[in-house]
Amino acid sequence: MAKHTLGNSNQKRYFAKFYLDAIGQIQADNSVFNKKALIRAHQESCLFHLVMAYQGFIWEIANTYDEDYASGTKLKQLLESSKENGKTIAELERLFVLETQQGSWLFALLGTWNRITDVNPQATSTVKSSTNLNAIEVRVFNEADEFSQLHDWYDNLCILIDEIREMLGEW
Repeated sequence: MAKHTLGNSNQKRYFAKFYLDAIGQIQADNSVFNKKALIRAHQESCLFHLVMAYQGFIWEIANTYDEDYASGTKLKQLLESSKENGKTIAELERLFVLETQQGSWLFALLGTWNRITDVNPQATSTVKSSTNLNAIEVRVFNEADEFSQLHDWYDNLCILIDEIREMLGEW
């Protein structure tokens, strides 16, 4: 039996599903005020919880192999550290391939997360002349919608977590 705590990543997956359901409800309700901003807020919240579920899952694997993992540690650093300790962790290597392989769903998920959390280097601190203090400005990157894959990302992450947990539970 594996010796990991499932609570954190399971909770984050539950919250991500909650936001996915809320997005669907908002899209179906034409009476919602400021619909676009509310959908965007829920999309970003869903993405946050998917990323946190992924990081929690990395911790689960590291903990199973008695490796130290602190939030914010890059997966590559964790793999290098485990190799220094004489361990090869196939599950983390699988995650690393998905994380770094251009075109993979995990690469896209983390890339979207990085884009929305990075500070815009072209932003200035000057005040816009036509500022409306009563409006909420929604920051939009690509209307072709990078968030259109949220359901797929959620499904793929759940499948990945369940597959790897089953493998960890066998030893």
